[in-house]
Amino acid sequence: MKFGFLALLAIGVGAYAWMVYGNPSKVGEQSFVIEKGALPDLWSKALWAHAVSAGFAIAIGWLQFLGRLRRRAPALHRIIGYAYSLGIAIAGVSALYLAVYADGGPSGKLGFGMLALLWLFTLVQGLRSIIVYRDSKRHGRWMIRNYALTCAAISLRLYTLLSAALFGLSDTNDTFVVISWLCWLPNLLLAEAWVRRRSHVF
Repeated sequence: MKFGFLALLAIGVGAYAWMVYGNPSKVGEQSFVIEKGALPDLWSKALWAHAVSAGFAIAIGWLQFLGRLRRRAPALHRIIGYAYSLGIAIAGVSALYLAVYADGGPSGKLGFGMLALLWLFTLVQGLRSIIVYRDSKRHGRWMIRNYALTCAAISLRLYTLLSAALFGLSDTNDTFVVISWLCWLPNLLLAEAWVRRRSHVF
């Protein structure tokens, strides 16, 4: 049930990203972009690439943790895995660039920058584990960590809504000071605890 709820949230966030930012010619019309003010043209392109690739990855990533799929359709598991990895690679690299312009001052830039770096690092480790070492258990553990970071997209939106509803804070220059860390650090800690407790799953 809990996993099903996570899958529903992931698909919802992915669909939202595609609906809002899917058309590259209309990225500049979004309120978030307008509020950012004057930025380099590359920023809008990076935002589009990030939103589309990350939205795709989060929407399909949860499928990789279905044991039945891995056992009965390993070829499909690999195809989804390569598609997910490509999405994260694009999203991670673009996120590094976007972090330079993130709201929330130095804390916001550093928080989102660390998320991007760890996102790419865990992806590389996950791919290396299965491609180089053929270690499916190690691969699974690294990809759990990676998807936990991918789910920062869900956490970010939940915390943004809560900060507005509970504290009346809607300016991301204020909220991202904390949310840039809060959206991913607890996710990663929970994933690490889950991996250590259930290392036999993969």
